[in-house]
Amino acid sequence: MTGETDENIEAFMVRIGQQRRYSKYTLRNYSDSIREWVGWLKICEFSDGSYLSAGRRVARMYVAELSSKLRPATVRNKISALRSFYKFLIQTRAAESDPFELVSLPKMKKDLPICLNEGQTAALLQIPWTLERAGKIDRFRALRDALALELLYGAGLRISELCALKWRDIDSRRNVATVLGKGGKTRFCPYGESAGRLLAAWRESGNSPREPDAEILRTAKGAPLYPRLVQRELKIYLQFAGLPLSITPHKLRHGFATHLVNADADLRTVQEMLGHSSLSTTQIYTHLSTRKMLEAYNSAHPHS
Repeated sequence: MTGETDENIEAFMVRIGQQRRYSKYTLRNYSDSIREWVGWLKICEFSDGSYLSAGRRVARMYVAELSSKLRPATVRNKISALRSFYKFLIQTRAAESDPFELVSLPKMKKDLPICLNEGQTAALLQIPWTLERAGKIDRFRALRDALALELLYGAGLRISELCALKWRDIDSRRNVATVLGKGGKTRFCPYGESAGRLLAAWRESGNSPREPDAEILRTAKGAPLYPRLVQRELKIYLQFAGLPLSITPHKLRHGFATHLVNADADLRTVQEMLGHSSLSTTQIYTHLSTRKMLEAYNSAHPHS
């Protein structure tokens, strides 16, 4: 990679780091997406190796290759990062055009999200304590992971939002967390009394620095908690609870939304709590509610 390439990427990362309140995980994904593209161009026989002169044909080939390996949502996220990068290059006159501008992207599948029912979720939330009583995990791990599960399900946080949550974001009087979500958008996420008690216990335990800018959740070595560890811990608890291992932290967020909608929560309010920019994204949970209603009708009504 040339020095010029490094300078352009670094300048772009500095720009978005200063102008947009992206989480460090989003910034890392942007950087990785750009560097993967630049690296691919170096080995592509149809390219001269320079991203500054890459054309639409090569961009289409890259999207096709990504689409053969990755989920549509992942491909779209990577290309979105590249389009932002090229917009910056055009603004700074480092490039004349964006090769991805008119390239078609894979369509998102509108599959209904899968989630645990309320009883299963309640059972899952108790597993860290069950394992602690059985002597399989220590108090630190039980308290941390119980809190993480409560915030994922009880506040509808994304995994990156959970790991980035700082003490300054917590309003313990109102039980509300101020969350920095996708696109640098800030939203307010209420959480329940159970999460409130766990937050207070975690703070008093001394397992996390008390500085306002300190990340709340920590590893055993004192580093900020990271998504892969959350995913790994969840798998362990699902296995002990006898629940589907296909459940992910994001599906706990789906459960948060689904259970609210099933309880007739206002859809606009759910949209705000999830941080969805479009109501249509939130409306998928009304389909889940409708499906549940139809299943109940078909299984119980004599005329079904």
